[in-house]
Amino acid sequence: MVPGFVMGRRNRIDANGSNTLTNMLTDIAMPFLVFSKLLQIDLSALRLSAILCCLLLPLAAIVVIWLLSVLVFPTRENRSRYPVGRFCSMMPNCGFIGIPLAAAIFPDRPEVTLYVSVVNILSTYCLLTLGTYVLSEDKGEIQPKKLLFHPILAAIVLGLALSLLPDGMVRFVENYAVLLAQLATPVSMLVLGYRLSRLPFGDLLRNREMYQVIGMKLIAMPFVSIGMLLVLKLCHFPLDNSLIMAMLIATSVSTAGSAPALAQRYSLDAEHAAACTIGTTICSVFTIPMMYLLVHTLF
Repeated sequence: MVPGFVMGRRNRIDANGSNTLTNMLTDIAMPFLVFSKLLQIDLSALRLSAILCCLLLPLAAIVVIWLLSVLVFPTRENRSRYPVGRFCSMMPNCGFIGIPLAAAIFPDRPEVTLYVSVVNILSTYCLLTLGTYVLSEDKGEIQPKKLLFHPILAAIVLGLALSLLPDGMVRFVENYAVLLAQLATPVSMLVLGYRLSRLPFGDLLRNREMYQVIGMKLIAMPFVSIGMLLVLKLCHFPLDNSLIMAMLIATSVSTAGSAPALAQRYSLDAEHAAACTIGTTICSVFTIPMMYLLVHTLF
């Protein structure tokens, strides 16, 4: 993130440049990352129970945090802020941070990236439905059909289809995909560095509601997820380490990066949303390792 921060401070990257990099990340780098990882996996070794866990466990965690956020951010608070607090508490940044992070930490375990990608599809659906409703408080704004055109979903479908081709042809396609997939982690970090450079840290430190969001998103949500994993373990559910690590990453990452834009769209406090996004991103550098140590101890 340091080069992105320096470039932002020197005005060598502006908002338009950051948006261009973000579009490259979401529409090119991440889909090719998921696509290439899918080609590296022995699909016959994947268990349906693991895929179902990737869908149901994060969904349950999101719903639990949403219900808790109603208590933490009551409607009597500032109308422009309490929906933002609820949204930022429950919507994880699985795509922008989770997928590149999984690929960077576990380069030799592509199934971790695939599991996080499945969670990303689920979290995107929740964002287009529950998340949109939380911000707009209008059921007419819910647009789940947009998920059909999500680049990650297209990458998964195409990867499954091409994995059926002869091995030599698959290797050729994989080598091409890996070149673009390698953009994912550095581009995401550059953009985060730029966003940090534009944020007034004095205002950030004085934002009381931001600390509540940090507690909900980076501590409460991973704890809920870990608790559910422990229940599954006690019920003798077949949990492998890759699945556990994927659930940890997917629920421990920062708030969805789309929060400021969506807040602005619904005439809410976009600056507060940006503060929550950046605040959770900075603090996740410390909380994710802490959660990893906890998981390592329990499992």
